[in-house]
Amino acid sequence: MRLPSRTVFLVSLAFVISCRDSSGPATVTARFELNDIDGRALPTPPAFTPGLTPTILASTITLDEAGIAAVTVHRTEWDGRDVTSTTNYTYKITGTQIEFDYSPPCPPNALCARPPRGTLFMGRLSLEMGYVNSDPILYNYRIAND
Repeated sequence: MRLPSRTVFLVSLAFVISCRDSSGPATVTARFELNDIDGRALPTPPAFTPGLTPTILASTITLDEAGIAAVTVHRTEWDGRDVTSTTNYTYKITGTQIEFDYSPPCPPNALCARPPRGTLFMGRLSLEMGYVNSDPILYNYRIAND
């Protein structure tokens, strides 16, 4: 039986993650591409606030073995500007859960949005990237085909 290299990678990634000590921090090297936001295909706004919300065109997340994550988002702002921005985080994986923290950390007494957190499983990364009312906005990523 011959398995495609992507399948072998995904199975290997799942195996490595599942075999780590669930009580300690874990890291991986991977690149993910945004597939959808709350099940809506791209391009789409993260939430529906007429006239005030950007349209997300694409996003990638790069994780490295040193525990550093870079989240790059390409969007069209509500006023029509085309913007690409990157936010850097540190991250840790415990079991299938992944948590991010700002890098550098959010300054004391600053009003910073809660960093992303979510689930990493079988080549998929699902992150809470904000809230509308009390409902999380889920950004669903898939492993990149590099």
